[in-house]
Amino acid sequence: MMDYQIDLESVPSTAVLRGVFRLATPEQYDALFAPLADRVKKSQAPFSVDLTDVVLMNSSGLRALADLVLAARRAGTALTFLGKANVPWQSKTVASLKPLYSGLSVKLS
Repeated sequence: MMDYQIDLESVPSTAVLRGVFRLATPEQYDALFAPLADRVKKSQAPFSVDLTDVVLMNSSGLRALADLVLAARRAGTALTFLGKANVPWQSKTVASLKPLYSGLSVKLS
């Protein structure tokens, strides 16, 4: 049973992630995030990843987010992570990805 969801269809130029991301290996995240990375690379507009409803993301998932930032940098696509300041993993980790790409912004509400 999946306890996570990636919605690439509801909001243009935005991916909405929800749930608990605790896949076992980085390779599983590579397969899961491939459609998202493809969207980021092909986007003509700034792209957002809404993490607001992500309760937990393990270290392999955080590496997948870093890989997504690097894909955006290679493509020259502006990228924004949206999240909640009161969710510890988001406030500590997501902002730490900013040095990877000057085109990354992090907005925590």
